[in-house]
Amino acid sequence: MSTALQDVWGSQLRPERCKTPTLVQYLEDLDLLAYGYSSADPKDDLELRGRDNERVRLVKRISTAPEGIMLKTLVSECIKGQPVGQCERFDGSDRDYQFVYRFVDDLAEHVPALIEKRQTAGSTMVTPTIRLLDLISEGIAQTAGANEELVYDREFCKNYLQRAHSVDSWGQDLLEDSLHRYLKRIENYQLLFDVHFCGRRGGQTTRRMTKEYKTRFNSQGRINKTWARFNQSLEYAYEHYENAVLVTLTTDPGTYDDPTRPNPRSLYEGIENINPNFNRLLSYFDTDPSTKADTRKESVASWSPSLDDHVTGRPRERPPYLKALEFTEKGYAHLHVLFFDVPTRESDGMPFLIDKGELSKKWKDYGQGQIVDLYPLVFRDDLDDVGDFGTKKVVDSDGEEYDVPVSRGFVDWYRYGDHDHGEEWVEDNARSHELIDFYDDDDQEDTQMRNRTAGAYLGKYLSATFGSLRAAASESFDDARDGSYADKAATWKLGIYWATGRRFWSISKDIERGIERPEHARDVDVRQAVREFSIDSIAAAAEGPVLDDLARRQWDDIDDFQEAVDDVLDGLVTPEVESSLPPSAEFYAYIDYLGCYAYWDMPLENAVSSDVGLVEDYVVDSPTSEEPVKIGDRPPPIVQMWNE
Repeated sequence: MSTALQDVWGSQLRPERCKTPTLVQYLEDLDLLAYGYSSADPKDDLELRGRDNERVRLVKRISTAPEGIMLKTLVSECIKGQPVGQCERFDGSDRDYQFVYRFVDDLAEHVPALIEKRQTAGSTMVTPTIRLLDLISEGIAQTAGANEELVYDREFCKNYLQRAHSVDSWGQDLLEDSLHRYLKRIENYQLLFDVHFCGRRGGQTTRRMTKEYKTRFNSQGRINKTWARFNQSLEYAYEHYENAVLVTLTTDPGTYDDPTRPNPRSLYEGIENINPNFNRLLSYFDTDPSTKADTRKESVASWSPSLDDHVTGRPRERPPYLKALEFTEKGYAHLHVLFFDVPTRESDGMPFLIDKGELSKKWKDYGQGQIVDLYPLVFRDDLDDVGDFGTKKVVDSDGEEYDVPVSRGFVDWYRYGDHDHGEEWVEDNARSHELIDFYDDDDQEDTQMRNRTAGAYLGKYLSATFGSLRAAASESFDDARDGSYADKAATWKLGIYWATGRRFWSISKDIERGIERPEHARDVDVRQAVREFSIDSIAAAAEGPVLDDLARRQWDDIDDFQEAVDDVLDGLVTPEVESSLPPSAEFYAYIDYLGCYAYWDMPLENAVSSDVGLVEDYVVDSPTSEEPVKIGDRPPPIVQMWNE
């Protein structure tokens, strides 16, 4: 079976073809690198800092060995720079070995896992998962033969964002029209796969099939799943965290008039840098300078520039979070981040992430912006008793949809937290925030925040965005979202996500692990069945030669002959063989992605149904040897499209 995977991995997805800047960006988004990087052009050379160059090298090397590679081999080849056998001997106390061991653990603990580890003859074997191979494939120009001289819509919009300092009306029309054309164009696209089945009787069968081109912008299924996952993340937070702080982080467009601010920079630069800078901020939160006093303590003064060397309000840990990326009416990127389970202030128990002045200075130091805001929140599960927080839609077991009152969520700590502050103090603090408004905009006279939870605050933008996406997937953007948040769902803003490849929202690893549902392929019974089928395959493949060899000998009793055959076959499956078998069903069938084509360019034998639920009904036995003409708009990665 490892040979089959090697064949699939062969010419189409060679890791050396993966563009390093692209892979760096993906690893950075997954929080697997130590430093932040930015590259306006994927062709630019990145100067990796610290041991990040070795981390990237390790990922590529692991990806070249779908059958698995020894941990010590990784250390020798990628870190020591010498082949195994020519490298000096080292053990577990070696610093390079410890570095690789920790990084491999990070890859294994990521959700979904990027590698799998197993023990073989006392050594650690590292095997890449489909997700890691997928990352490599994303960094490869997958459709060979596309016209590199043409500038497709996405690249044209990206070039515009790299040169524009703000989005004007012409730019809005460009982004909207380009996204429209893209969605119309991909209706005629099909993805072409070679599917390699490794049967339980051994050997390999290759079938060819197609699938419709579905993306996050035109797939109702993906849109609904993503929106459900957002709500699932909030539900997880309700069950596990007691407080939160809502943070807004802006991007400064720059000006020549103020020397303390950056010079005007492109929109793309601000968008490209915002996630790496956010990761840098998380690393800053996580550090613990023992020489600096904690401003949460009542006896310690609040942070100020003059006290920067003596006090800090950083949480000294990395809180779990839910993060949404938004764009202003001029196209500037900003983040709304809901940090959960943050430390509290000693004097009154207020959730206290960091001093606002310290956060502003640090975010500005990263080159992003200096205007920030923080709003303390508390979890309440009795909101239907304390006020009107609106309703939410639920679906019962019969599929009927109806509204129920919002009964729990993270709400304004000033009004609903446990403290002894007076009403005047509450009003002053609740209304002092520049960027975060928990009041009902439809009733400015109402002094009580009765219809806002943190989920509703973030959801007002995301629900409008996903509403527009649903309309785009079913009809058109023209009928997309109307109402009080129509500006939030402007089509041209969706065009920015599309052109830059940014996600609408994301969550931290701990929440991701918490809401991850075990896949059937990871189920113990399924995993055991695959191992048994694999052992059967080995025995079945060997049975013919064994019978042929033993039948040439002279036997007095046929039972002795059969017993000898059984003994030989039983002896084939040694512990070493078993340790090389896959621990799950992930590598039981392998998919070789061939490219993305217009349906009229597809040979007739490939123009088959795209219902992947009935693979055996929609494949052909003999793949064509003649490859069709390929066209542009680099197609998506393998598994993401296959699993849609």
